[in-house]
Amino acid sequence: MNDPMVYSQQRAQTETNSLGFSQSLENLDTNSLKEDLNKSIELGRKKRKQLTLDNPEFNIKQEIEDEKQNIKVQTLIRRGIADALKIQELLKLKITAKDNNNQIHSLFRWCMLILYKENPEIYNWSEFRKQVLEKNNGQDLRNRLGYQSVIHITSLEGEKTKYLLNLKKPILEQNSKPEEVQHVLLKIFDIVEIIYKTHEHAKRINQLVDNLLMQESKIKQYKEEIDKVNQEIQVAKSSLKSLESKSLDDEIIQE
Repeated sequence: MNDPMVYSQQRAQTETNSLGFSQSLENLDTNSLKEDLNKSIELGRKKRKQLTLDNPEFNIKQEIEDEKQNIKVQTLIRRGIADALKIQELLKLKITAKDNNNQIHSLFRWCMLILYKENPEIYNWSEFRKQVLEKNNGQDLRNRLGYQSVIHITSLEGEKTKYLLNLKKPILEQNSKPEEVQHVLLKIFDIVEIIYKTHEHAKRINQLVDNLLMQESKIKQYKEEIDKVNQEIQVAKSSLKSLESKSLDDEIIQE
């Protein structure tokens, strides 16, 4: 006959083992669930990152920032070149008002249009020399070449700037002497080229802004998808936090 005390102890041990086995299974399920939730959170983050990268708004805004940075860099270079210019050297130019074959007049007409916002048709070499080159050693022209904002020049003005760049070679050839003059002209053309590049960057920014507006509905769709993923991540995080709290409570009870 079985001893009741022994039977009772055996039953208690069996129940303890059974409880331990159940707890092991529960811990296994909990750990597995935690692992699944962590994977879900990680996948959600990757999906959110990809959606952000694919979103036209992100790409377009990044391009806009790149173009703005290009303008900033070009502006600094332009100012550095202008600050070192000795405009008064242009007074050594050996040209007359009747010297229509010298393409350098196209450069000065361009200065009137872009830098002084004057009608280039009223250009007169004698007046330009007196009012721009001689006055204060041409400091005003130098400042305008380096510091005047050119991001809002029109498409027509941009085309005229491009046309002037095509005249660089004949202008330098026709005005190669004295050497000081040619050096100043070279630097001025460096500035003209920068101004044209700045115009192109500004034009690109305007195109990108228009593109941003045109894709408004598509951008909205991406934002909704990103919001949905964010919600899924938050739900997974909350579930994970609850599991971790429950696990901690169970450990305290077992102790």
